[in-house]
Amino acid sequence: MAEKAPIESISKILTAIDGSEPSMHAASYAILVAGKFNAELWVIHVVQHSGFVNMYSYGIYDLETPEEHKAILEDLRADTKEWFNRIKVVADQNKVQLTRAELVGTSTSVESAIADYAKKNLIDTIVIGTSGRSGIKKLFLGSVASGIIKHTHCPVMVVK
Repeated sequence: MAEKAPIESISKILTAIDGSEPSMHAASYAILVAGKFNAELWVIHVVQHSGFVNMYSYGIYDLETPEEHKAILEDLRADTKEWFNRIKVVADQNKVQLTRAELVGTSTSVESAIADYAKKNLIDTIVIGTSGRSGIKKLFLGSVASGIIKHTHCPVMVVK
């Protein structure tokens, strides 16, 4: 395996949130690391589309009409905006530049979407929580965190 160059700096940090306590805790760590390296902070929330949205992870199982789907998506956008705003307040208090906060839809896995987003945007480091809204699918490391570690091009900090 080829040797990697030593890390001299981190300029772009990505954290993916889902509103869960572990993801918001990871965002706090991302802010701390961004502050130490004077790095840009990028925050995303990934929604996996399956038809409309993977509602299972949000506790919604049987939606009958497009109006119900639309209402749920509007609620999700409002929740996401609230999460981003909470992170922005803490970032501002710590003098960290929040470069981008966005809702990202994907038809692939959440892990692939995060890894692809990081690669496309030349992210140096990803900070992610050990588990999120999906609960305890894996005993020690969440399935999304594990998938990101496997699929991404850059270092990943997993926050417990």
